[in-house]
Amino acid sequence: MPISAVLPLKVSGSYDVNDLKRAHILFSSLSKFLSPGLISELFVVTPASEVEIVKNEYARWAHLNIAVISEEDLLPELKNYPKMRGWRKQQLVKIAIADKISNEFYLTLDADVVCLKPITESDLIIDGKAILQYEQRSRHPKWWKASSRLLKINSNIGPQGVGMTVTPALMSKTLSRTLMADLSPKRANKTWADNLCSLHNPSDPKNWWLGRYLKLKWTEYSLYYLCALKHQILDDFHVICGTEKIPQKLLVDDSHDYQNWHVADSFAEHNPGLFLLVGSKSRLPPKQVFERLSPFINNSNQPVTSALFD
Repeated sequence: MPISAVLPLKVSGSYDVNDLKRAHILFSSLSKFLSPGLISELFVVTPASEVEIVKNEYARWAHLNIAVISEEDLLPELKNYPKMRGWRKQQLVKIAIADKISNEFYLTLDADVVCLKPITESDLIIDGKAILQYEQRSRHPKWWKASSRLLKINSNIGPQGVGMTVTPALMSKTLSRTLMADLSPKRANKTWADNLCSLHNPSDPKNWWLGRYLKLKWTEYSLYYLCALKHQILDDFHVICGTEKIPQKLLVDDSHDYQNWHVADSFAEHNPGLFLLVGSKSRLPPKQVFERLSPFINNSNQPVTSALFD
């Protein structure tokens, strides 16, 4: 069963990091570790003004089945909300791509994700269900409360105190479309994306109401997970990983202390993580990160040199 993937991207990403170059690290690691054909389509979604730049930059990764599309083509509603933050656009993209993909499951990526080990279908999809990793809701309580208000459900729904982790995650096309339907307003000519985007217009008097303010902290994953619980279909599409039965994890946090990070340990066989983040908050130049990771992620069939990051 092949899967799809989505990478929202802006040439200059968060914290002024060059995400255009940083994503080469991600692609190098995917090229080395993913089994051939596992990802049948990888959508890179970028502002319309950057589509050609991104296409040219990533031409060398054609074997990863990359298709570059604009945010506005995927989400025409964005034209009506020119002040939407890039972080919010990325979250919308990770939901909206469900209408574009051809597979049931898709992997969400960011430019600072790194693949750690060989991955086959059986690592991600078990008995036709995608792995899902828990984290404590107490880490970001406002996400869960805001999302439950948008979905009109009790914020304590589901297994006590846990929700799903952030990017990278596996999502179901069917579940994402169910979420879109739940978020769609009854007003004519308005969509689920309008419903979310309109919350972030501070000049709209409606957003001065406390009830709307309390919905602002939604995220794509808290909405997705709670929607699945609301309809009692989470177990139809997902199995929980990071357990004795399914020990692999989608995400590990090995690199947060970058200066003292033992890189080899992250790539070691005993590490249950499939991916990690070398976060853009570190503001590290992509070239510096690549040079540290290169011994572990460089693929002899598609070699990368430091010059690519200049």
